[in-house]
Amino acid sequence: MATILLVDDDPNILRPLRWLLEREGFRLLTALDGQVALATVAIERPGLIVTDWMMPRVDGVELCRRLKGDIMTAAIPVVMLSAALPPHPSEQLWDVLLLKPAPVGRLIKVIHSLLDERLPEVHEFTCEH
Repeated sequence: MATILLVDDDPNILRPLRWLLEREGFRLLTALDGQVALATVAIERPGLIVTDWMMPRVDGVELCRRLKGDIMTAAIPVVMLSAALPPHPSEQLWDVLLLKPAPVGRLIKVIHSLLDERLPEVHEFTCEH
């Protein structure tokens, strides 16, 4: 199953989210801010990122800006999960915005939907003799 990177400066948010998503079968990575997240992405290349907006050093908006500005990471889907509305950027920096406290079922549905969109099409070929 896919690897998800959770980015939030609050361990009390990261722990339960990690547990819930691991129960869904995902491999989870965590980062306490955008700077650590960028280093993690460079090594791990997660299939999806869930990030908070308000964090020290590199916030969620700047994290998304850097991810989308790099050809190697621009296609990684991002869910912005925030307690407040982040500033509305002129460019599309994240795929989905969910406000905390977002229902867990909604977050899981969004994650599955974004990951399903990234799956390559499977073509079935039949050989007739």
